[in-house]
Amino acid sequence: MSILLKVILLSVALLPFAYADGFPAIPGHRYDIGGYQLHIHCLGEGTPSIIIDTGLGDDSSDWLAILQQSAKITRTCVYDRPGYGWSDIGPKPRNSKRIAYELNLLLKQAQITPPYILVGHSFGGFNIRLFAESHPNKIAGLILVDASHEQQYERLNINLPKSDNRKSNIIIRAKDLNDSSDIKKEHVLRDRAFRTASDEISALRQSSLQVARYGGIPTVPLIVISRGKAEWYGNDYAQQQEKTWVQLQQDLTRLSPISQHIFANHSGHDIPSQQPDIIIEAISEVINLARLMSSP
Repeated sequence: MSILLKVILLSVALLPFAYADGFPAIPGHRYDIGGYQLHIHCLGEGTPSIIIDTGLGDDSSDWLAILQQSAKITRTCVYDRPGYGWSDIGPKPRNSKRIAYELNLLLKQAQITPPYILVGHSFGGFNIRLFAESHPNKIAGLILVDASHEQQYERLNINLPKSDNRKSNIIIRAKDLNDSSDIKKEHVLRDRAFRTASDEISALRQSSLQVARYGGIPTVPLIVISRGKAEWYGNDYAQQQEKTWVQLQQDLTRLSPISQHIFANHSGHDIPSQQPDIIIEAISEVINLARLMSSP
């Protein structure tokens, strides 16, 4: 192999981490999962460990406040899916089955041992459900935060994009880059999130079918947190859409007989930013239930 070719290949490999001005320091650690590296940020001690999977357009930095609070209770980790934050770009398609597989590799490489309590926001709910179904003996509980439902696109009459060029609709789009909650995020992280979210959106049809087929979870404590403020509002059609969303959220509670449904009454879809305390309370409750169930 020529020296020039080696230089080109090295440049491509390092492209996601060509530290342009403004790229922040890595807060956690990166681990190789088979030719590309993923970033995970863990704080605190204790078991079970909390594992957080973010929504479309978010990375680990968006959950820092929740990470810091949850770490006071037990060991808590939030990771970046490939292409987000400090993780390398991963192979396509970016569907939930692949993402759940990558998460398992990451947890092994990082030596984060089970049991796990999985927290999934929005699209992250798809991913943790597939992880839980594949590794039921590793799961101590789940928290679904205004999480996606496999029937939502049909029930809400949402036409899923056939390419990554269409990024409309509040339920499937990446976070608006002009969103006021995202103003302080470094441009490089926002740009990476936007590009990666479009790849995940283009695979949403695959992901929803995967969850419909394999999205069952073990019998563990489950808390479903739903938004209390409508994202659809105005006319009768919008109100019906919001009602359907609530029905789908209620259906998620049927994934486990040990479940409850609570509402973040002061939040829209972005509950982690708008009402983080309700997620911390849910984490504490699921931990207590999981420890009680595991005790002799």
